[in-house]
Amino acid sequence: MSELKLFTNPRIELVGRPHMDVVAVSRFLEEHGLEWPELEKQLSLYGRDAEWLIEEAGRGCYVSWPKEGEEPKGRSHDDHIKHLIEVQHGACIEHANFNFMVWGVSRTLTHELVRHRIASYSQLSQRYVDSSDCAFVVPPGIQEIKDTKPHIYDVWLKHCQDSQELYKTLTAELSEMYQDIESKLERRKKARQAARSVLPGCTETKIFVTMNARAIRHFCELRANPAADLEIRKLAVAMFDIMSERFPLIVHGMKKVELEDGTFGVESEFRKV
Repeated sequence: MSELKLFTNPRIELVGRPHMDVVAVSRFLEEHGLEWPELEKQLSLYGRDAEWLIEEAGRGCYVSWPKEGEEPKGRSHDDHIKHLIEVQHGACIEHANFNFMVWGVSRTLTHELVRHRIASYSQLSQRYVDSSDCAFVVPPGIQEIKDTKPHIYDVWLKHCQDSQELYKTLTAELSEMYQDIESKLERRKKARQAARSVLPGCTETKIFVTMNARAIRHFCELRANPAADLEIRKLAVAMFDIMSERFPLIVHGMKKVELEDGTFGVESEFRKV
C-alpha cells in the first residue's frame, strides 16, 4: 500500500488581477475636459490597477475630477479608497475582480465555500479525474491529537487508506462491467462517478475562485472569524495575507490577529461594506 499524500494547510495563489487601460481612461477624461493628476502615480505602482479602478468608479459617481487647468481637488488616491470603505460605499469596490487557484483543501471545505454565492467557482471533477492517487487533508482536530493520541490518528489514516483502496477496486470492477460502452471516456466516467461515493469528505480537491474586492472583504469577515471551522479560517486568513500585501487599500480597516489558541483570524473595523 503506497504512502498517502497529506495536506495540513490550504494552498492559495493569486493568479489573475485587474488591468487598467490608462490610455482609454485618458480618452474619457480628455473628452469631458477633466484631469486626473495623480493617475501618473499609477504607473509606478505596478500591479495595483485594481485600486485605481476602484477610485475611478468612485469618482465617476460624482465626476469628482478637476477640470482642465483647475487645481487638484478632493481626496488623494489612498484617502479616496479609504473613504469609500469607511462610508460603506461598497458598490465601488465590486468592480475589481481577482482570480485565485486553491488546492490542498478538503471537499468538506469547498462545500462550505460554494455556499458563498459571492464568487464564481470551477472545481476539480471526480467524474473525469482519477482519484486512485488522491491526497487527503488532515482535519485540524485530527492534527491536534496526532502526538497525544497517535492511535486515533492512525485509525483516521487507515480509514483514508482503506477508502482509497476500495475506490480503486470499485473503479476497476465497474470499468470492466461497462465494457459494452464503446467510449473509453464514458466507461471511466461511469465507473468513477459511482466509485467516488466511498471517498471521505477530507479528500483533497482543487478549485478556481473568482471574487470581487467587496466579496473578499465579506468572505474574510465571516470565515476568518474565530467561530469558523479552522480549515476554512486558514484559507480566509491566507487570502487576506495576499490582499494585505498586494492591495492594502482594499482591506483598509482589517487586520490579522493572533487568537488565544495560537491560530489566526481577521478583525474588521468597517463591517459589511
